[in-house]
Amino acid sequence: MKIRDKKKELTIYINSKETQGTTPLYKTLIDKFIAMGITGCTVLKSTAGYGTDLKVKYPDESIASLWSKDSTIVMNVIESEARVEEIVKMLDLTMPQGVITIKDVDFIRYTRSVVTEEDIRLADNA
Repeated sequence: MKIRDKKKELTIYINSKETQGTTPLYKTLIDKFIAMGITGCTVLKSTAGYGTDLKVKYPDESIASLWSKDSTIVMNVIESEARVEEIVKMLDLTMPQGVITIKDVDFIRYTRSVVTEEDIRLADNA
């Protein structure tokens, strides 16, 4: 089945070394997203880049050491506008520094199961 809708895409950019206590910030955010019932999140690690500090980050070529090098973590979430606003409120209390972007997206989901309009309405209001 194909589901098409208008959603918001929230993209979070944080330094891979950023922590909350002893836990990497991206892991803390994933745990918070799960607790909030957010549908899904994709976490990507950059291979190079720079931010407001103008410090260029080039992680080592070795995959084994990639996650230990200083670079940018990019987290993507696609949700309804109301859910994105809930996430922003949580980020206001959680993020010490970083950047988020929010944009409108056309959302298309392919699924093997049959989803009714009522299922979609209930999910949006959850």
